[in-house]
Amino acid sequence: MSVKLGTQSIRTIAAFEKMTKVHARDCLIMEDSIYFLVDPGKIGFAIGKNGSNIKEVSKVFGKNVRLFAYHNKPEDMLRAMIPMIKSMNMGKGTISLTIPASDRVTVIGKGGRNIRAIKEIMNRHFDIKNIKLR
Repeated sequence: MSVKLGTQSIRTIAAFEKMTKVHARDCLIMEDSIYFLVDPGKIGFAIGKNGSNIKEVSKVFGKNVRLFAYHNKPEDMLRAMIPMIKSMNMGKGTISLTIPASDRVTVIGKGGRNIRAIKEIMNRHFDIKNIKLR
């Protein structure tokens, strides 16, 4: 599935790539965070030594910057974004995840912003519209 990027996303990716020297496949701009999808082997380069690249990117954009590894399979992508998944059941357009109760707050995030970003990324790349946590 191909993702169509808007002008702001294209400019954001270009700036990210210029600062980190790492290609970003996609970016999701939220109210207080920017999420970038990069190749799994390039996350370390994007972060930089002692987080220097990410700190600079975050300072330039004035938002928190989060990186996720891009994978071709939705299961692998979800496991990269949410490593504490115990089990996963896939249906048509829906995925049910079993996550330990102690980790739910982290996955959902303040005001639900983390889970919203994960849902948006999964919808854009794999046409998965709903993620249920158990």
